[in-house]
Amino acid sequence: MQRTYVEAIRRFKKIFNQIKASKVKEPTAMTLSSVAKNGQPSSRVVLLKEASEDGFVFYTNHQSRKAAELYQNPRAALSHRRSARRS
Repeated sequence: MQRTYVEAIRRFKKIFNQIKASKVKEPTAMTLSSVAKNGQPSSRVVLLKEASEDGFVFYTNHQSRKAAELYQNPRAALSHRRSARRS
């Protein structure tokens, strides 16, 4: 695994742990973007379960459109807000 990838995951985990320790509502909420077979992009909010050097694990329904898109094309983008509304 490339060193820069491992370093990026470590930086993300450090920031993510700080966010979880704060009073941010839904600190695990992330935007997942994928592309359908016809090339149409779509984004939706998912909840992050785990981040490691192996990648990101999030909650989803394996019968959903999102899951079907990811089975067809496993490339996706995750976006996490570093600043969010506090409770």
